[in-house]
Amino acid sequence: MKKALFGLIILLVAAGYTLAQEPGNPTVVGKMGLSQIRLKDVPDDHWAASAVYDLVKLGVTKGYPDGTYRGDKPINRYETAIFLSKLAKAVAGDDIKADIKALRDQLVEIKTASKEALRLKGNYEGDWKGGNVLSKPVPGSVKASAANYRLIMTAEKDLAENANVKINLDTMDFGFFDDGTKNFPGKGALASELLDIESNIRLSSPGAIFNDPVDLKLTYGPGAKQHVADPTNAFPSEVGVIYKRPDTGVAASTKLFGADVIGGYRSVQGTTLDATGRINSGWLSGTISYTLEKFLLLNSLKVGFTGDYISHGSFSTTDRSVRTKFDVSAPLGDKAEASTTVALGKTTSQMMVKGSVSLKDPLDTGTVITIQAAKIGAEYIDRTFVAQQVDLAGLDGFDRPLENGTVNLGGQLVQTVSDRTKLIGKGDIRLAGDYKYQGDKARLTAQGGIEYNLAPNVNLDAAYRVHQDKSTGDTSDLAAVGLMYRF
Repeated sequence: MKKALFGLIILLVAAGYTLAQEPGNPTVVGKMGLSQIRLKDVPDDHWAASAVYDLVKLGVTKGYPDGTYRGDKPINRYETAIFLSKLAKAVAGDDIKADIKALRDQLVEIKTASKEALRLKGNYEGDWKGGNVLSKPVPGSVKASAANYRLIMTAEKDLAENANVKINLDTMDFGFFDDGTKNFPGKGALASELLDIESNIRLSSPGAIFNDPVDLKLTYGPGAKQHVADPTNAFPSEVGVIYKRPDTGVAASTKLFGADVIGGYRSVQGTTLDATGRINSGWLSGTISYTLEKFLLLNSLKVGFTGDYISHGSFSTTDRSVRTKFDVSAPLGDKAEASTTVALGKTTSQMMVKGSVSLKDPLDTGTVITIQAAKIGAEYIDRTFVAQQVDLAGLDGFDRPLENGTVNLGGQLVQTVSDRTKLIGKGDIRLAGDYKYQGDKARLTAQGGIEYNLAPNVNLDAAYRVHQDKSTGDTSDLAAVGLMYRF
């Protein structure tokens, strides 16, 4: 009742009606006396009578000394201040204060409970794929179909105010598509292959050089997993797909003189192990990045420098790879962004150049476009690590690793049709190092599809993909229907 009355009164004030008493005549009459006041110009049948007499009962006003209310008289700022002050005192009684205290106590309980509780979230993806649906199977391949599922689940718990731990389960594609290699040894590899652990700790500033806290991340995981074969030859575009998983390692990040600083070490299991089955490579990495405000014609420009040292064995002086990268990214207005990466080497064949441009609905038509390009030197990825560092040069639009001696062009277009429907198209073409569509690495993959939101946590999608391998001249296609549920 009080809250509704308060809202009505504010509207009346905004409209310019007089709701305050004559300045200099403060109300001192008790509540019983006020309830008996009758105003000459506010009869009981007046359209605002009930609201005016509610104010009288609250002690906010008693009208002018001559017994009138003068509701048509404009109100000035002094009268408004008196009126609102009395109104606040009238409605902010002990009951409101008690409600505020109870709400504060509940917030404290919720905050405490959230730290103690184990939080679960994740998603389940299931799809059906058909290979060589419309295309004519080449010798050695067949028309085939496969049902696939992928369950990703995270259990998170706060151990303290500045520390938490996450246990992740990722089945990748253990539901089907055993590629016949030791990378996917079967469902018995649950503990070693499907689980990974992440712990995050925020350390207070050590002072002196570092004035900001240090965020420490510890991870234990199997590393990236990759499909390297397709026994049926029905899904050639799926060969090489990477499932991104954390490696075992430690990383620390903080700010230093306004720059973001990240450094760490990880044991890289990749796709191969040594004869004893142990992890056989290590990766030291450090990044310093800084954001420049109002740089030339840009609102901001982020520049970064990264150094990588990868070794085979215990930091061997013979089997090693040292790389340095420069990253530059900047927003091009409110609806566009561009980024560039240049990796240096002793020779041009050991260099890499990548770039991307994103257009975020520039014409307000619900269209988002991303274009990517990369040129990888013939010796950018050291031969020792080609089979292990599956993400050293990055991935294309279909999560396949970029390879030495190639030029890669790709893009994605997302068109929002309605609140629930999106059209999604993407493609990737891999050329030889001389920019020609030829050689044993050249290929083209294009896909178009639709995504429909069935419910707040459920998406249905369908896609059709065409893939061509230039080295063999084989062309295949793939049709898929999938369902994703987030929880």
